[in-house]
Amino acid sequence: MQKKIRLLALDLDGTTLRTDGSLSAYNQKALMAAYEAGIHIVAASGRSFVSLPEEIVSLPCVEYAITSNGAVVYDLKRKEKLQAYYLKKEAVECLVSIAKEARVMAEGFIDGVPYSQQDYVDDPVRFGSGAEAVAYVQKTRRPVPDIYAFLLAHKERLESLDLVTGDRQKKEMLRQKLKAEVKDIYLTSAVPVLLEISDSHGGKASGLKFLSDYLKIPREETAAFGNAENDLDMMAWAGRGVAVANAPEEVYLSADEHTESNDADGVGRWIFRYLENADHVHFPGAGRP
Repeated sequence: MQKKIRLLALDLDGTTLRTDGSLSAYNQKALMAAYEAGIHIVAASGRSFVSLPEEIVSLPCVEYAITSNGAVVYDLKRKEKLQAYYLKKEAVECLVSIAKEARVMAEGFIDGVPYSQQDYVDDPVRFGSGAEAVAYVQKTRRPVPDIYAFLLAHKERLESLDLVTGDRQKKEMLRQKLKAEVKDIYLTSAVPVLLEISDSHGGKASGLKFLSDYLKIPREETAAFGNAENDLDMMAWAGRGVAVANAPEEVYLSADEHTESNDADGVGRWIFRYLENADHVHFPGAGRP
């Protein structure tokens, strides 16, 4: 008999959100139903804190957020940072040196705010981003005149650092170089044009484990949903790892369970199926701290 679920960790882009970035009414209704059944809900994203969609963080049912690929965990209702890991300054120095040598754009997250070069914010496509990402980049990134100098000036406060390249061959070369030359980092990629880097203690699984301990909920009573490489560790750690149908093969095959695609409200459909079949929907003692 499977354990009841008391903690849901939800990747956002490509998983809980539709491809156009919206939260469907169906998924919103499902999240509220889970919350009313006593289940804690956490948004788990590679996004920085201020880049989280307002329609997610404003929902009363979404209590926590794992941001910057697990580098920082927030209590959304108290607007409180619960846990944070920062890149080591030696790692930042090495990362900036590699980025400059490879002539790739970089961006950094500080105190939940993403910063990047003015040129990149003005024209992300020029640096390899797809046209669909332009509005998001321009809405969320705070421009600076020299991103490399900015990152070095704030090297002890960086939650995460991204390298941007639309060249897949260069991206793979950089991935291997980072693995070989930079110590104490967690390296992943949720977007084709990005390499996403945080401290070695990061990763969404780290954030989920922290919240599991914080809420005193056993690992077996957690479920994690995802669609990309940066969801793999979280899905593997959770008691039930669930992939949406639009996930790439590597992610889909790694999952314990599967649900419909993000555009078919897979997260919400899984939640309603679970609630309909759960032996105990209302969990006494599942009070919120």
